[in-house]
Amino acid sequence: MMKIMQIRLSMLLLAALLGQIMLSGCSPKPWVFSEAPPVWRVDDQKPIPLPGSTRYIRMDYYFEVLIRRPAGTTFSTAPVELAQDVNSFDHIPASSWYTPRLGYRTVTPEELAKGPEKIGPPQLPVRVVRAKHLGSNPGFIIADSRDRLYLVKFDPPDFPGVETTTAQLVNRLFWGFGYNVPEDYLFKFTSADMSVDSTAANINLESVLLVFNAVAPPVNGIYRATASLLIDGIYLGPIADSGVRKDDPNDRIPHENRRILRALRVFGAFTNQTDIRIDNSLDVYEGAVGKGFVRHYLLDFGEALGGHGASHKRLWDGFKHIFSFKQMGGNFLTLGLKKESWEDLSFTRWKSVGAFEADVFDPAEWKETYPFKPIRSALPEDNYWAAKIVASLTRNHFEILVEQAEYPEEGAGDYIVETLIERQAKVVDYFYHAVSPLEFASMRSDTLRLEDLGIRDIPRVDSGSYQVSWQGADNNEVLESIEVVNSKKFVDIPIPTTAVEAASGYLQVNVRVVRNGIPAPRAAQFHLRKSADGSLRVVGIVH
Repeated sequence: MMKIMQIRLSMLLLAALLGQIMLSGCSPKPWVFSEAPPVWRVDDQKPIPLPGSTRYIRMDYYFEVLIRRPAGTTFSTAPVELAQDVNSFDHIPASSWYTPRLGYRTVTPEELAKGPEKIGPPQLPVRVVRAKHLGSNPGFIIADSRDRLYLVKFDPPDFPGVETTTAQLVNRLFWGFGYNVPEDYLFKFTSADMSVDSTAANINLESVLLVFNAVAPPVNGIYRATASLLIDGIYLGPIADSGVRKDDPNDRIPHENRRILRALRVFGAFTNQTDIRIDNSLDVYEGAVGKGFVRHYLLDFGEALGGHGASHKRLWDGFKHIFSFKQMGGNFLTLGLKKESWEDLSFTRWKSVGAFEADVFDPAEWKETYPFKPIRSALPEDNYWAAKIVASLTRNHFEILVEQAEYPEEGAGDYIVETLIERQAKVVDYFYHAVSPLEFASMRSDTLRLEDLGIRDIPRVDSGSYQVSWQGADNNEVLESIEVVNSKKFVDIPIPTTAVEAASGYLQVNVRVVRNGIPAPRAAQFHLRKSADGSLRVVGIVH
């Protein structure tokens, strides 16, 4: 009976696979771009009425992402939609979701270290206005000497330093990636620096002591904590990982189809930020009621770089979801005997590092703890966009962030720097090879100049060859094809006049990178239009 069930299951899986192959073989409709210039800023900050608060129940969310949603899509062959928040040059415009920084302009190490800072860290003395001593993240809401409010969180007792080093460091990285983030700081204080606000309800010295007893103890009387400045505005609750906020007219793109959220696939893998859930995000209404708009924030970075695995004693963190039908089926078929790549891992000798590593790390297999729909919807071009941003980081960026984090153990900071560099190299290598990593450099007369980011960003790549073809806007017929060999990071593609004339003035140039005789999975497309003066200009790019 068991054998018959396994055969039936195999037949179902084979049928689903054949369906996907047939769909993938269909020719996509060719892109056609207008003469309009690329959009570099989206006007999504128009005044709107105050939206309602997001309804969020944690257990309902877990059931949705772990059970209901996977069960409904197990055998789905529907293609994933393309990202809708990109412009004609395959970039994400600035918006209430995103501000171009790393990869788009020079961000010095000092600027990255400063990050979102406007107000600065808490000024002593401080007073506790609220305390949370239950759950996995005990902490306080404090008011500093300027009456600024901060959320204060601590390290777990068994891993002192693991979260307080990470929170500010990864917060600055995500600010550099372009996200809206709060001001997070390393905060040191003694018990004498902190008092209980006598005017606050439901707070007393006993509840403060309960928090202190549940976190990493002080060293020489000094507590380490993370202080996160509370964001100004009206809090609306978490950002949904699918659909749109129906009471926000500015929110028109389903969230699973936003590249800026899909990019968390790459940024999460690089930093091992596995705790990507909707309750680590926040919609905030900024401005006077009726005249404001919603800005979208990511929060709570203290459990990246191995912190989440350390806090929960999970060496598998980053290697699998907390639960999935696929994992359960695999364990069933192999009787649980298959050895996983993470099983030989151990926590490092530094309590402030946990199990953050680069040797076993595989960008292709990285997973967030709870399936996040935009991440699961990420396409190669979305991942490539994010990998370009990761590639722009330098050793100097990492070193200043690590120095700022003040790792309490000798050698821990150096280890973090080297591990980030190694993970960066793996991320860039893997996601660049999923596309043809070519960027538009210039258009001169009849020559299209491209920059090969593989040569620029991958150390072992020092040359490339390129399969080039041309086609018109109305059909997929290849008009002509050539091969170009290049030993520099810039490659020049000659555009034949005959091809432009045959395409009636609209030419799609397909350039596929070939490394070591192996063509890339897809070509990069550069769409050219013939202007009234007879010159050619690029009007669209597809990776």
